[in-house]
Amino acid sequence: MSWKPLGDTIVSPLRYPGAKRRFVRLIGDTIRANGLAPKLFVEPFAGGASVALQLLSDGVVERVGLAEVDPLVSSFWKAVFWDTDWLVRRVKETKITLDLWDRLRTGPLRSDRERAFACLYLNRTSFSGILSSTGGPLGGRKQCSGYKLNCRFPRGRLVTRIRRIAKMRSRIDFIRNASWQKTLAQCAKSRLAENDVFFYLDPPFYFKADRLYTHYFNDTDHVELRDVLKGLRSPWFLSYDPSDFIADLYTQNGTSRHVEVVYTAACSGRSARREMVVTNLSVLPVEPDSRMVRSSAGPPKHARAADGGARPSHHALCRGHEGVTVSK
Repeated sequence: MSWKPLGDTIVSPLRYPGAKRRFVRLIGDTIRANGLAPKLFVEPFAGGASVALQLLSDGVVERVGLAEVDPLVSSFWKAVFWDTDWLVRRVKETKITLDLWDRLRTGPLRSDRERAFACLYLNRTSFSGILSSTGGPLGGRKQCSGYKLNCRFPRGRLVTRIRRIAKMRSRIDFIRNASWQKTLAQCAKSRLAENDVFFYLDPPFYFKADRLYTHYFNDTDHVELRDVLKGLRSPWFLSYDPSDFIADLYTQNGTSRHVEVVYTAACSGRSARREMVVTNLSVLPVEPDSRMVRSSAGPPKHARAADGGARPSHHALCRGHEGVTVSK
């Protein structure tokens, strides 16, 4: 039976490479299986915020905190919750043109409102929703493609999504333009008990990150995140594109209880993709279904390297096991 949300179905207005909505069920099931009832669910890499907002709508978590180092993205979420009518008006009235695309791309953007709308506009009118300078306009400069600049800007649906999400504003604890380091440090100062705060982290992809994100990681950044998570006592769940480098980080030094490589599909009809998930919790209830399917024929094949070559098998990917589990 397909999983269905308990509350309103929440679909983010933002398009993201590797959108996180496919993890809603797994994270919700993980929270329940470990007997947790988080008072605060925090996404330090907010992006489209699909997981946090759906779990909030479903009542799995009480409140949500969102943080994003990209000022366009953090400004957008502030506008969704606290400047809703203005944002809806802009969505309804703005003409979709290449001139506006160029102006918002090159800036300067001097206010939260300008940054908020630039985020939505560029995200919905750029190839794959990419906000970095590497992303070009949908349809190309000549607009001779079958997919024009406005083909991913459905005004009515965007307004509906924004309005539906804005209804939850009273349960938003914070929205910050901050790094993941500052976000974790600020949460550590709260009066909540460690088990009352749940962190979901979806850092930039390991492969091709410089082409997908305005703010991306190098190897040192990935190691720093691992080192901080190693000492984090609150429950956390991490998702990555699979790579030997990342697998090595999280199968050493007792960082986590589980490292799983799974196949996921965002919805029926889309091809499955390999994902790596990591958590410090004792139970990770991965079960085959239409949204989350583990490999059933030996270890999952690794993602290919950026140059197109196949990655060698990692020593921790145990042959014959469905997925990968590494226990302390």
